Amino acid sequence: MATADILLTPARIFYAPVGEELPDENTVDYGDEWGGNWEDLGYTLTPVTMNISRELFELFVEQLTNPVKRKITQETLTIETTLAEITGDNLLLAFGGSVTETPAGAGQVEKVELEAGGDTTPDVYAFGLEGEYVDDDNESFPVRVLMFRGNPILGGAMQFAKAAGMGIPIRITAEADTTKDVGKQLLLIQKVTADALT
Repeated sequence: MATADILLTPARIFYAPVGEELPDENTVDYGDEWGGNWEDLGYTLTPVTMNISRELFELFVEQLTNPVKRKITQETLTIETTLAEITGDNLLLAFGGSVTETPAGAGQVEKVELEAGGDTTPDVYAFGLEGEYVDDDNESFPVRVLMFRGNPILGGAMQFAKAAGMGIPIRITAEADTTKDVGKQLLLIQKVTADALT
């Protein structure tokens, strides 16, 4: 058994426009910026969690007490965490709407404003997580989870407290990427285990 396959790692979380080129596993090492339009969402106050749930239809026949067939009727993939950095981009992901950034000027404070509410169409982005795999030779490689299409939303209550950091709880729910084959439409999990040969 390989203890290197037991991962102890925080995760960085990224987002980009849908269809953005995925980070190249051959050139983008663990801890690197992903390039293109991928944006790092910064520090998190809670671990990044991922869950997939499936609902099954079960067919019973009169002669038996157990189901004889099952069919998956619903599949839901979610990623959740609490973003530590209160930025315009992070607020926009959680609330939707629009962000206006005003620079400081004569008689004008610098500010960031979010206006939201009333839009019936959720925003859609690509999302990615990156953790670390350390092999038996103490070499670091990326472990990545890539969600092709996801809808972000505020995932819980924001708190203002004297003894806790104010964070933005965020929940991202995947949509199917119907440009991909069935069985490959929600996510890609990629664990790099060795460098390319030269």
